[in-house]
Amino acid sequence: MHIFPNLGGGSGFASEAEHRWFLQLYMATHGEPVRRLRDHVQVQAQTLHDGRLDNPATLRDVGFRAGRYGRFEWNVEGEDLYLQFFPPHLQHMESPAEFMLQQMARAGVDRAVLQNARLYGRLNEYFADAVRAHPDRFIGLADVNEASAATESEIARLRHAVTDLGLRGLYYANRALLATGYTRMFDDPVFDLFWDTVRDLRIPVFWEIVGVPDPNNPEHLLGEIARLNRWAARWPTIPGVWTHGVAPDLVTRMPAPLAELLDRDQFLVEVLYPIHWARTHEYPFPELRPTLETLYSRVGGQRLIWGSDMPNVERNCTYRQSLNYLRVIAEGWLPTVDLDRILGSNVLQLFAAGSIEP
Repeated sequence: MHIFPNLGGGSGFASEAEHRWFLQLYMATHGEPVRRLRDHVQVQAQTLHDGRLDNPATLRDVGFRAGRYGRFEWNVEGEDLYLQFFPPHLQHMESPAEFMLQQMARAGVDRAVLQNARLYGRLNEYFADAVRAHPDRFIGLADVNEASAATESEIARLRHAVTDLGLRGLYYANRALLATGYTRMFDDPVFDLFWDTVRDLRIPVFWEIVGVPDPNNPEHLLGEIARLNRWAARWPTIPGVWTHGVAPDLVTRMPAPLAELLDRDQFLVEVLYPIHWARTHEYPFPELRPTLETLYSRVGGQRLIWGSDMPNVERNCTYRQSLNYLRVIAEGWLPTVDLDRILGSNVLQLFAAGSIEP
């Protein structure tokens, strides 16, 4: 899940403008429809980038901003447009720790991993405060500036986040490398010292991998999965998590790069579907059973972990539904011991294997 301060501010970035750039980057290729603010009618035109998606200048100057009620807004030819990224009840575009604790209590969730995704900010200190206040409820992941991860200062920042702040994993997003025009990707030898540090810290990496330069191009995604396989061959002792799940159509096709990745024991796979599936399908999502059965048969019950993507998921279904659908679909074929692993013990074991006990 995610906690974050008001997204209209800098959120740990050097400036509010830099934060807005990352927010716009994520919204530029997002699957939610764009609507006119004055009447909420859906529009078809893509207006946040120029179509190249291969350098920082690709994002257009359209007055992009964090609005209210879960919206990100911008203006094109005098018309205010928006994308509903969060549920409307996120009135002030913030998700403090106390808000998530109340959500967890309502859904029956005991503990949560705080994903330090780029669009929310650079939040190592913010996460550390939440973990210190609620050590039995939150596990925090560290942020890294992917484009400058090879520098001594960024490596020192990661060490500080883990050894001093108590964060227990790394969240890594390949799309953030757009900041340098994708001139060097995460498997470039220039980053070897950084990955040496990650290995020595004995922390897992939570991978946010999308197709680059175009996240909506399936071939670009397969290229990045192949890149992750090459990286894993060089760093086999660094455990990882494939976040956001594997799309059902990709599971059905099972292309060679994905099959190779799933066969690597160093990776766990997040089971996270309602965040997008519930946009067009009704709870409890019985259509997902073949996907889950295939994943289970491929990697087993010890390498799948449940995720929700709170608070975002509530734009399509409730937090409780994002948990309970898995129990409903699992009935009759998934052993209880493996369901328990998927719903908690696997991810706790992942962190227990590191340098800091849970």
